[in-house]
Amino acid sequence: MIKQTRRELRKISEGVFDKATLMSIYNVSRKGLLDELEGIISTGKEANVYFGRVGEGKVAVKIYLVETSDFKTMEKYILHDRRFSSWRNRRQLIYTWAMKEFRNLSILHGKIRCPKPLGVKNNVLVMELIGDCNTPAPRLKESMPDDPVLFFEKIKQYMRNMYKEGIVHGDLSEYNILNWEGPVIIDLSMGVLLDHPLAEELLRRDVRNIVKYFGKLGVKEDDESVIDFIKSS
Repeated sequence: MIKQTRRELRKISEGVFDKATLMSIYNVSRKGLLDELEGIISTGKEANVYFGRVGEGKVAVKIYLVETSDFKTMEKYILHDRRFSSWRNRRQLIYTWAMKEFRNLSILHGKIRCPKPLGVKNNVLVMELIGDCNTPAPRLKESMPDDPVLFFEKIKQYMRNMYKEGIVHGDLSEYNILNWEGPVIIDLSMGVLLDHPLAEELLRRDVRNIVKYFGKLGVKEDDESVIDFIKSS
């Protein structure tokens, strides 16, 4: 199922494609969500994202890394989330983390621009590919908007919509927003419900990150006015 040169395959396989992960990939394939993994989009400490092919189309396949993920940080964001029960070991926590992102995307897709979740099995999440078949959409950090004011206003509205749906992103910044015909919100695994003890702190951090970034582009707005907008009915 994995189509890649030997050197590339060794690079992307190290610490990722253990037996359990390969079985999860096989499972999503049996469900018709994936035919092949064709190349890597991004790598990270928490997860790698790959191009996937299904039929004549492309999808994004996010594989959460069991060995290198930050167990303590993940646990902090999942504890007190009433949607999930306890876990016995690191692998189960990673599986819960993947399901958490899938559920957050499922709630928010159609309310904001974010990848459409297609399926999840253990540490493998299949979702809509943002970009074209050969080139993934760039992150905002790598591709500044043509109209920063309009881009900022759309992000504010998305944050407000997320809040209305009962979710705070928790890790929003120019690294977790794509620039593809406007903003697209990604990396929702840290997203917490509004009744989570950290929700207010994380909301303020998200706002601070966005205001700081767009302030450098000449957009003048203060944190409190953005927070008031997000919380307004």
